[in-house]
Amino acid sequence: MRKVSVVIPTYNCGARLLHALQSVAAQSYALDDIEVLVIDDGSTDDTAERVARFAADSRLQLRYARQHNAGPAAARNHGLRLARGDAIAFLDADDAWQPAKLALQMPRLAPPVGLVYCDNVFVDADGRVLPDYVRRIGLHRGDILLDLFCDFFLLTSAVVLTRAVVVAAGGFDERLGVGEDYEFFLRVAQRCHADYVDAKLLVRCVRPDSLSRRDYALDARVDLATLSAFVRANPDFARRHRAAIKRRVARYRYDFAWRLLADNRRGEAAVELLRSLRERASLAAARTLARTLLPASG
Repeated sequence: MRKVSVVIPTYNCGARLLHALQSVAAQSYALDDIEVLVIDDGSTDDTAERVARFAADSRLQLRYARQHNAGPAAARNHGLRLARGDAIAFLDADDAWQPAKLALQMPRLAPPVGLVYCDNVFVDADGRVLPDYVRRIGLHRGDILLDLFCDFFLLTSAVVLTRAVVVAAGGFDERLGVGEDYEFFLRVAQRCHADYVDAKLLVRCVRPDSLSRRDYALDARVDLATLSAFVRANPDFARRHRAAIKRRVARYRYDFAWRLLADNRRGEAAVELLRSLRERASLAAARTLARTLLPASG
């Protein structure tokens, strides 16, 4: 069997991290062919002690490394530098895997497939299932680049990749405090085909204190900058998919504007609606902009 390196970045997540580690230890994939790399991004809690106690009682091959706080991109890159496996899997410290995840995904990593992902279930911080959570995971095989550009359906903890495709794509962009996963996976999707396992093998925790949820405007602006930079860097892609690109960017800006309006950030919303209309004419965006520009009642 192929050896897989599981990279787990963590920051002040000691209690939840144990659940993630236990889910790796429970994999039906041969534990001798799994190594776990816990990268502590400068935690100030008892993460180190908890990991040490877990490692002492576990059959997992586990290495712990600590770095100064530099963000999830830097932590994942640290793990990639230490990894020895010819396949890479990522697991966020507050997520967990079902036991069959690696056993079902790993056999699908065969050329030209360099990335395999799975479906998931969303839960809250207490582990309660969120059946009506707004995000949905699209399932796409083969060349997924356009699909991924138009809808970010990959969750980092759902993915396994070949080492070769990670090396070809390069690591995560450490300049990005949020959205680093989207930018990384767009580069990956340029370099390989993808496959999926149509099963909910990931338990994805939705935390209200995550940076992307606390500052949705920052998250949206980073994503929009990523999409714009990708189009500039890939003119052939831009020419072939001009209409789809415009639809994607216009819709993203329109949805972002609605969130801004909900927070009464009318000036910012008007800017996003104007930019949406520049990308693609839309009666809905035009009407929303007109209402936004009217003097606020009261």
